[in-house]
Amino acid sequence: MTNTATTSNGKLNFLRVAALLAAIGSLISPLLATGPLSGSGPLHAMHGMVGNLNFVLALVASIAGIVWGRASGNKGLMFHALSLPLLAVIQIALGQMHLTMVHIVLGFAYLLAAVALFTLALRKPRA
Repeated sequence: MTNTATTSNGKLNFLRVAALLAAIGSLISPLLATGPLSGSGPLHAMHGMVGNLNFVLALVASIAGIVWGRASGNKGLMFHALSLPLLAVIQIALGQMHLTMVHIVLGFAYLLAAVALFTLALRKPRA
């Protein structure tokens, strides 16, 4: 027999860990952006790889948001989590099109969204 409070806590912990990973990825990416901004080289390739990893982490965070949103009824946090992969796909497309300034601005928006998701998930009380 599964206690619903325990199940809900597990889903919230899944969301917190996924949001933390997405936030860490979003913090690493601008640090590696110094390479692409100054030309090409190993940091350019690493920035692109971390960007792709951010997309995967955003997908995991959105899945965690859906799982926890269904269990808790909190749709706001779920939709916040669902915005991350959308922003990540747009970021990847902008980077591939070499639209640097728009890519940078949206990158900071993605960073804020990922960190906000983590902090909001931390604020949710345990069941």
